[in-house]
Amino acid sequence: MHYGYEIGIEELWKWLPLLIPFLILHLILLVVALRDLLRRDLSTEYKLIWTAIIVFVSLFGPILYFILGRKER
Repeated sequence: MHYGYEIGIEELWKWLPLLIPFLILHLILLVVALRDLLRRDLSTEYKLIWTAIIVFVSLFGPILYFILGRKER
């Protein structure tokens, strides 16, 4: 049994023009945050933790990195 809302391909095509700017923003933030993190002279453990946060915490990972992770330790 399926109790959720099922999205058909037609419904997805209607939402696609609204989703593309958010997907592009997410990709730009992800790349810029990872590039900045890898260029900094920090410990390997610190970089691994922030890399996991940036990649796996969706849109908020890169934002958290720019707010909290860039502060000098």
